[in-house]
Amino acid sequence: MSVEDVLYGIGESVDSGIRKLIDFIDPSPSEEPPSFRYLGRLVKKRFTAHEYLSLKLQLAFLSYLVLNLILLFIRAGPLWLGGVAVVYFLYLRYTLVRNREFFVEHEPYRFFYYAISLISFAVFLGYLAVRRTATSIYYYYAYLLAAFAAVMAFRWYFKQRYGRDYTYGVVEEIKGNVVRVFVHDDIAANVKPGHYWVDAVEDLEVGRVVKLIVEDKKLRGAVPVRIIEVYLTDQSSQSSTEPKNATE
Repeated sequence: MSVEDVLYGIGESVDSGIRKLIDFIDPSPSEEPPSFRYLGRLVKKRFTAHEYLSLKLQLAFLSYLVLNLILLFIRAGPLWLGGVAVVYFLYLRYTLVRNREFFVEHEPYRFFYYAISLISFAVFLGYLAVRRTATSIYYYYAYLLAAFAAVMAFRWYFKQRYGRDYTYGVVEEIKGNVVRVFVHDDIAANVKPGHYWVDAVEDLEVGRVVKLIVEDKKLRGAVPVRIIEVYLTDQSSQSSTEPKNATE
């Protein structure tokens, strides 16, 4: 290989790296569905792009929390927390913007993860401040109370702004008086993705989109319990659950 070929290869690698960095810092929505090659091997379940994206956001947030706890444990300074936050928020923005078209409902996820991540960052910085200035244990009690109040206030506001007591699903199987419905991950209704059995209603067919009432269950989140509307749109299994013309 000649010197010119080596230099040309280096130049291409640098150019490709710069383009990827620019795209990471300033992403634009993609028209191509994302690839979940490694995550798919880890999960080994048949998920839609929406479910995989939701799982990526959860894992990213959990990793952010764990890394910050480690930094606090080793008594790292606020610059370390700030550096980790910058990288995390860039990744969060990239994931949300780049894959905007592949969320069933994008806005609640964007608001939730930006807000809860900012609250977490403030909580970690607050702990550093308390640890440096506290003269008694009551400072820590006040800090924990303030952190808890912030989280509960956010939870209340999110439910007021985006929360709902219904979700959408796709009918996948009908057995007598009950039907099996696939429901996407739905952060606004606090429903986990999966299959749920509910009572059948009229005008049901496999592939129909249905609207379901959900009820909160302790330690389980919300669970679909009853079909309240059936839509005329036929959908393939685990596809988009955007409803169109209602029949009831």
